[in-house]
Amino acid sequence: MKPLLLAAAWLLLSGAQSAAHAEADDCPPGDAVLEQHLAGLQTLSANFEQRVTAADGHPLQQSSGILQLARPGRIYWVAEPPFEQTVVSDGQRIWVYDPDLEQVTVRPLASQLDNSPAALLVGDADQVLEEFRICAFREGDITRIQLHPLNTDALYTEIELLFEAGAPAGIRMIDSLGQHTQTTLSAIELNQPLDPQVFHFTPPPGVDVFRDE
Repeated sequence: MKPLLLAAAWLLLSGAQSAAHAEADDCPPGDAVLEQHLAGLQTLSANFEQRVTAADGHPLQQSSGILQLARPGRIYWVAEPPFEQTVVSDGQRIWVYDPDLEQVTVRPLASQLDNSPAALLVGDADQVLEEFRICAFREGDITRIQLHPLNTDALYTEIELLFEAGAPAGIRMIDSLGQHTQTTLSAIELNQPLDPQVFHFTPPPGVDVFRDE
């Protein structure tokens, strides 16, 4: 299964360190820290590299591409071959297009908070606070914000957002099988004007469209 996004880390501490935090229940409250960082994000444009590894550290997949985000709720994510995928949100719905499968899946954006870090970055902060236990760790200019879904059926058991000097810098995700997804950003442009047309998606002719609305 292809990871959804998204979405970035991003120069993070090891999974073992994160596990140690969880075991010790060392969770500095992060609600206000997350709100502060999201408030400073209006738009983001960057290149990304994403690595997926199994629970034992075995590499499974590596991809790269471009990412653009705009609050509220707009996402444009394109992964290049050989693992092509396009993810677009207009703020209400999110389209996931897999060219190799010739299919598009459409879902409400609000339903993707627990498995789409990009949706977390541009989503409603109050909803994020309701759906996650949030911890924040600060190390100089680096802030790591860990999100633990309160929904036991969530795809990811832990999501960690990395901010550097207040700007998004990366994401690490761990799923229920222990699989790790790390996304690293480069060529970051923060709060610059973006073309609003990139956040609108029209399925290509001939593809199957599955709606979960």
